[in-house]
Amino acid sequence: MRRGTRSAGDERELMMLLLGVLARLREHLDSAADDVGLSLPQAHTLLRLEQPQRMGELAGALHCEPSHVTAIADLLEASDLLERQSDPADRRAKRLVLTAKGTKLRERLLARLGEGFPVASELDAGQRDVLAELLREARDSSGD
Repeated sequence: MRRGTRSAGDERELMMLLLGVLARLREHLDSAADDVGLSLPQAHTLLRLEQPQRMGELAGALHCEPSHVTAIADLLEASDLLERQSDPADRRAKRLVLTAKGTKLRERLLARLGEGFPVASELDAGQRDVLAELLREARDSSGD
């Protein structure tokens, strides 16, 4: 169906389907986080830290206030999962960097998330490829 021919009912159904998938994904992430000893916000933070990030950038990516990221970083730093480092581009800014222990835990979390992944586990390879392409397009669209 081309963009100009969508009906409100089609978009409503699509929205409801996506909300259902989102709920299943959140349950899966919550379970995986619990299995590795993390809260959901801590798990989201570790997943976002594949590369060092400034705390403000991370807050934007997590759609939360910077003070919330500070509290999460405090807990993860106390558990030796990450450390704060000065940003080489701006020594006043701090970047969050995973420690070796944090990197290992992130890998365990990713492995756990891959087990019985609710959206893709029932799909064959071709269906997963199509879904991945559609999700990339949806993620990258301007919303127009």
